[in-house]
Amino acid sequence: MAENRDFNDILDDIVLSEDAQEKESYKEGYQQGVETGNADGFHLGYHRGFQLGRELGYYMRIVRHHLELNDTLDPKYSDKILKQLQKIKELIDEFPRTNSEEHDILKMAETIRAQFRKACSLLKISSNMPYDAGVSF
Repeated sequence: MAENRDFNDILDDIVLSEDAQEKESYKEGYQQGVETGNADGFHLGYHRGFQLGRELGYYMRIVRHHLELNDTLDPKYSDKILKQLQKIKELIDEFPRTNSEEHDILKMAETIRAQFRKACSLLKISSNMPYDAGVSF
């Protein structure tokens, strides 16, 4: 049985079919991108987070070592060195342990790196990490 449709509606369907197909294809592509992008983003974030955690852990261990070493030294480290070591320890302690949009972790990490290099300079030790892959955030 023939369909009773207005001739203008039929022409609109023909003319707008490309737009409708484009919108449907966009939705499919967007959904596919979200599904694969989330997995890729998770893995990238996980590995970068691991590298940053390893770096901060290394800094913390060096700081703690020198703070503990100060107790056995005669003469002790200067107040300037002790304040610098304590400052790094506090910065690392304040570093967020979970995702947070309130914190600029890249800026915080760069501040910690700069303070660590300053402490290493005062201690006259190398600031290079033993497993540094040259990756920067």
